[in-house]
Amino acid sequence: MRARGLIIALFLAVSAVGATQPVGSQGLTVIRVIGPSVDGYTPAWVAQKLGIFKKYGIDAQLTISSNGAAASAALIGGAADVAYGNVVSVIQAHAHGVPLQYIVPGGIANAQTGLVHAFVLKDSPIRKAVDLNGKTLASPALHDLDSAMTLAWMDQNGGDSKTMHEVEVPSPAAVPFLQAHRADVVVLTEPASSQAAATGLVREIGDTLSVIGGSALVSGYTLVASTAAANPDTYTRFARAMREAEAYTNAHPRETADIQASFSGMTLDQILKTRRNFYPPALAAKLFQPLIDVCARYGLIDKGFPAAEIISPEAVKP
Repeated sequence: MRARGLIIALFLAVSAVGATQPVGSQGLTVIRVIGPSVDGYTPAWVAQKLGIFKKYGIDAQLTISSNGAAASAALIGGAADVAYGNVVSVIQAHAHGVPLQYIVPGGIANAQTGLVHAFVLKDSPIRKAVDLNGKTLASPALHDLDSAMTLAWMDQNGGDSKTMHEVEVPSPAAVPFLQAHRADVVVLTEPASSQAAATGLVREIGDTLSVIGGSALVSGYTLVASTAAANPDTYTRFARAMREAEAYTNAHPRETADIQASFSGMTLDQILKTRRNFYPPALAAKLFQPLIDVCARYGLIDKGFPAAEIISPEAVKP
């Protein structure tokens, strides 16, 4: 219901979006950016701290939201021009006719980065996909992409996802939830996945990311299509600035960990113990299509669509 309400609100709001961007001090173009205090939002703060935005004529006004949904709400309500969030919200909005598009990629998920993990208790008898038949899957949000990928992994490896029960659990409570036997498997993303693994109480089951056939984008910076269309030069410069910042973040994980600590509320020690995001050099349809297909197959959207439709013309492309 929350997702449907968000989509309806977006549909009502987008017609009012698309005005010319204001000019700030020193002739810089103001862009209001919002996102939760997660690793994927770090490159924006890197661009701010290192003067990369200013180099491209951008006055980026960065704010923190409590979560991705709040960031989307700010975008909807006109309180932000760009919002950082997960790919499912954009896929679902697009499937309902709301013209959201990605302007900058976020973190990439693959076997190496391992941003999504499915855990069972260390002494659990569950060893393979078929062992999950009839069991309970917990994730931070019901019917989200992470749980859908776990269900897809089950089906690809001899299990039957239709027999699985799904429940919701906050990430910090995931391990106790398993210990209380309220779920048999939990799906977590960083940093919660690294924190869960560090307890020594759980182990990972299977490679849930194998269902995407390599790599896929799980997050990014979004805007309403009409905003970029009305200000193409502004958002081309924004995309290029962010590309430079993401390349720097990839190459300097230790230095940018300090920047993440400055806005995230996490300690430097906590950040250094997590798997950091890796950012691709450009937005490519092939990095979204596997996720769109999984969403369509497992009921997150009614039907699939070409991934190119959710990439802004102003984005940096291959």
